[in-house]
Amino acid sequence: MQNVAIIGGGPAGYVAAITAARLGKRVFLIEEKELGGTCLNEGCMPTKALLESAEMYQHVQRAGRFGIDVPAEAARVNWKNVQAYKQGIVRRLTSGVHHLMKKNQVQVIRGKAAFIDEHRLRIERTDGEQRLEADRFLIASGAEPIALPFAPFDGEWILHSGHAMSLDAAPPVLLIVGGGVIGCEFASLYGRMGSKVIVVEMADQLLPGEDADIAAVLERGLKQSGVTVHLGSRVEALDHTTKTARVRTPAGLIEVAADAVLVAIGRRPRVAGLGLERIGVRVTSRGIEVNERMQTNLPHIFAAGDAIGGIQLAHVAFHEGEVSAVNICGGDRTVHYRAVPRCIYTSPEVASVGLTERQAREAYGEIRIGEFPFAANGRAQILQETAGKAKVMIEPRYHEIVGISLVGPRATELIGQAALLLHTEMTAEAAENVIAPHPTLSETLWEAVRGGIGQAVHG
Repeated sequence: MQNVAIIGGGPAGYVAAITAARLGKRVFLIEEKELGGTCLNEGCMPTKALLESAEMYQHVQRAGRFGIDVPAEAARVNWKNVQAYKQGIVRRLTSGVHHLMKKNQVQVIRGKAAFIDEHRLRIERTDGEQRLEADRFLIASGAEPIALPFAPFDGEWILHSGHAMSLDAAPPVLLIVGGGVIGCEFASLYGRMGSKVIVVEMADQLLPGEDADIAAVLERGLKQSGVTVHLGSRVEALDHTTKTARVRTPAGLIEVAADAVLVAIGRRPRVAGLGLERIGVRVTSRGIEVNERMQTNLPHIFAAGDAIGGIQLAHVAFHEGEVSAVNICGGDRTVHYRAVPRCIYTSPEVASVGLTERQAREAYGEIRIGEFPFAANGRAQILQETAGKAKVMIEPRYHEIVGISLVGPRATELIGQAALLLHTEMTAEAAENVIAPHPTLSETLWEAVRGGIGQAVHG
């Protein structure tokens, strides 16, 4: 029986471990911290738990819209209990991963691994050093937050996302450097929890990877919750003594006093200290180089997840981990990135799959666009959440749906249907015959598709 050693117990690593074990390999999973990786312990799961608390708080505050009388003083944030709720979610999920490791007879080793040579690892454990020899390897070491070059993280005033979700209290004033996914989610969280939030983004829109009209809806939503947004701006200096930031805006230089500064300018692959240069695995500034089978330049060593620097999303890491494990065990699978959903759990939510309008125009020229507003949707009216729209990009020749963007209520749930449309390469005419349930938010998606070919009924 061949040995398979996996470095990293995050989404890519633990899924690969389960897959390889079920395919008959003896699997060793080496994790320095907690199983589940950043996503489960410091990223997507705890962040979404906190965002759900913010959502519930907002619902209680708006109960009067639904004819429910709740005294203003009855709605308050108990931050200690919010944190306890979050930690309970994390504990249950990490416990589930531990159970899966035992169930599939994966041997978990707690420690920090580095390559001695092409087939041996040195593992630094709290109780000493261990050597491990294996036939095949998967590097799934994840990524880490990028600090400002002039202001390293201190965990007290200058924070990364891991720090920001475990604060003792919501900061009265929070400055967020970066208006991408992480920055916007924390702005939405703390803005609704009562903090005064200031977001500074260098680009001329929030969410630079999405279309401007989609980002504009989110920007309006953030501003309605009291968030201040500075676009085309950058932080030039942070002063620990005065707890102020110097911010260059299009209108000039301003000073911002803040109780905490969250730096959310991106994440980089965590590859230092693995000994990859010692064995000749190719690494670029983006991450570990792999082919479509997740194989490095050394055929018996694979890499997946954030360590390769591609699409840094947990569900992508799940897919890459599974593909890696199948190929490690002698299979022949390739990764497919065509229909990867992108979800942003703000208020309103943003979700997309496939090409944005800008990308679709670059690829196809005169595309067709179908849009449908949530304001015209009955279910959205019932929920009192009518901001936003569904937007569908259709290529001109075959009318294939090549991109879908949603901004509005439950967008992160609706995008699953959109991903299926792209995955199956469905045309607008084929989708036109789908009978959507009524009254649901999903009707906006199908109305937008029909609108793209001039067949919308309610728009």
